[in-house]
Amino acid sequence: MSSAHIANLWIQMAKKAPEVLGEPRPTVRDAMRYGAFAGARLVAGEQGLDRQIEWVRLMETPDIQPRSGDLLLTTGFPIKDDRAAQIRLIGRIAESGGVGLVVKPLPYLKKLAPEMLSESERLGVPLFTVASNVQLIDIMAPLLERIINAEHWRLKQSLEIHRRFTELVLDGKGVNEICRTLAELLESAVVIEDASFHLLAHAGGGGDPHRKETIQHQGTPQRVLFDPQIQRMLRELEQKRGPIKVPAYPHVGMSRERLIAPILASNQVLGYISVLDNPPHNEELAFLALEQAALVLALSIAKERELSEVEGRVRGEFLGDLLFGTYGDEAAAQRRARHLGYPLHGSHVVMMVDIDDFRGFNRARQISEDAIQALKREFLRRVTAVVRATYQRALVQGRSDSVVALLPIGTEAGDHQVRVHALGMQVKQSISDWKPGFSVSVGFSGPTDAPAGVAAAQREVMSVMDSLARFKRWGQVVAVPELGLTGLLAAVADERLVDYTRRLLGSLVEHDRARNGSLVATLRAYLETGEQQQAAKQLRVHPNTLRYRLDRIREISGVDLEDAETRLNLAVALRVQSLLGM
Repeated sequence: MSSAHIANLWIQMAKKAPEVLGEPRPTVRDAMRYGAFAGARLVAGEQGLDRQIEWVRLMETPDIQPRSGDLLLTTGFPIKDDRAAQIRLIGRIAESGGVGLVVKPLPYLKKLAPEMLSESERLGVPLFTVASNVQLIDIMAPLLERIINAEHWRLKQSLEIHRRFTELVLDGKGVNEICRTLAELLESAVVIEDASFHLLAHAGGGGDPHRKETIQHQGTPQRVLFDPQIQRMLRELEQKRGPIKVPAYPHVGMSRERLIAPILASNQVLGYISVLDNPPHNEELAFLALEQAALVLALSIAKERELSEVEGRVRGEFLGDLLFGTYGDEAAAQRRARHLGYPLHGSHVVMMVDIDDFRGFNRARQISEDAIQALKREFLRRVTAVVRATYQRALVQGRSDSVVALLPIGTEAGDHQVRVHALGMQVKQSISDWKPGFSVSVGFSGPTDAPAGVAAAQREVMSVMDSLARFKRWGQVVAVPELGLTGLLAAVADERLVDYTRRLLGSLVEHDRARNGSLVATLRAYLETGEQQQAAKQLRVHPNTLRYRLDRIREISGVDLEDAETRLNLAVALRVQSLLGM
């Protein structure tokens, strides 16, 4: 068949293509139902019948090379006198990724070599023969028509998908709307996460335990990400730089197959799309949609990130001015607050989240400066996400290894302590889920007015956080009014506190150390309970034993336990001893 004849055939079928859109490319098994191919006889290679045909070609000259996805048709003329070439042809088809071979033996080959059949069977290359009265063009034409229709449908669907997603971006729609559109288009469950696997959006019902856990925890749990099999899968995805089909990983809750695509921009991974429960017949459409969705999501995420950075910078500058009293006059602060949508009326709480012993964390792991900065950025993002989920209009600012936020608690601040404490616990849990063993302390001011009272409230909270860090009371969620005596002790130098404690308790500590005694513990229980019977019960000793110990305390330290001020001084010394770990 001449090249002109083939080109004419292409044009004729392309004109007919719109009449039968929607069919995928045929497999070899499908092709056995079309036209003259229905009369072909399969002589070997049955295990390869489900390979998809991408093109059909005639091989009537020796220089024709098999290509991936090709179904070859031949009379065998180029190899009619070369038995070895007949056998090698099967291997060449297998190596190139061809899908099969149709041979019209007569008049040139007469009979296929037995080795040709056994090679076909070994390599899983379907091998067919057709009768001498069959024209190869009658096999070729309907298959090319089906393939061209499939390509036409694919192109049309691709353009339509691209149009729908592009319109979403041009209309100002964000990640959530793109996610919903993708879920509706594919009739599947969809999850979109950022590069750190924090949940950005989800749509569609169903899914497996992993998807439900991801939605519940607002992102893929760390235990899943650290799994070796998941790590290998992510590396494969990054290398492929396009959608892949992922098998089930039941041991991490991923009990179903899924399609995953990276969201890329400038060779940087911005996030990931996961599709579950996609109908099997719809897989080709799903890959098309994922490619287009990943493209527009890259645009949308980059746009949202840029806007977020600008907004965060402006809001952070305003918060900084409020915290340090550099906002100008109240009228200027009101104007900026209105512009940013922050309500200055009512009461406000300053919140500080501090990474516990961050210097020690760095020393222990010896991580690079780039990794430290990335860690701080992710820390800020995660704290901000938790805060904004409860106080959408909160002002948030990152400061090295801490995050400061101003929370608008409104005009009715009666239950604010319960709400902010719950928020602090959520922040702690979020960071713990993100990095197990990585802890934070959270401090809150009391309710204050804005803008005038914010700077003083910040100083109070910083005093709280300094006290927690100084006394190594890590992993705490505490408000200024709750800190009490510990807050006052924070203003005193460690040396003076140590001297004070040794002066009042030194003799008792030495006695206990030398005799393995428990006079200090007895004194603490007595001062905490204020009564001998209760102290004896707390220590699980007989009341007479307690009285004997109290007498020894009086003898050794020379203190008068009946004097109220003496008891107060001893209680403070015991608190200092506990705080300093003496």
